[in-house]
Amino acid sequence: MKRVILMVCGLLGGLLVAAPAFAQGGAAPADQAATNWVAITSGFAMAIAAAVCGFSQSKVAAAACEGLARNPGARPHIQFALILGLVFIETLALFTFAMIFAKVT
Repeated sequence: MKRVILMVCGLLGGLLVAAPAFAQGGAAPADQAATNWVAITSGFAMAIAAAVCGFSQSKVAAAACEGLARNPGARPHIQFALILGLVFIETLALFTFAMIFAKVT
C-alpha cells in the first residue's frame, strides 16, 4: 500500500513540476518555420493502430486454429467467425488511416 501511495504522490509531483514546461512562450520569429505536430502525431497514431491490429489479428488466427484443432466439425462456423473478426480488425486500421488522412490534408 505504501508503494502505491508513494507512486501516486510521485506522479502528482511530476505533473506539478511539468506544468511550467507547457506554459505559453513568446511569439516565434517570422523566419522560423512552425512544426506540424498534427502530421507527426498522426504518424505515431497510425503506427500504434497498425501494431494493435497486427497483434489482434494474430490472436484471432490463433484462437481459430485452436478451435479447429478441438472441433474439426465446426469448421464452417469457425471460418466465418475468423473472417468476420479479421474484417472488423482491418476496418479499424482503415478507419484510422482515413481519419488521419482527413485531418492532415
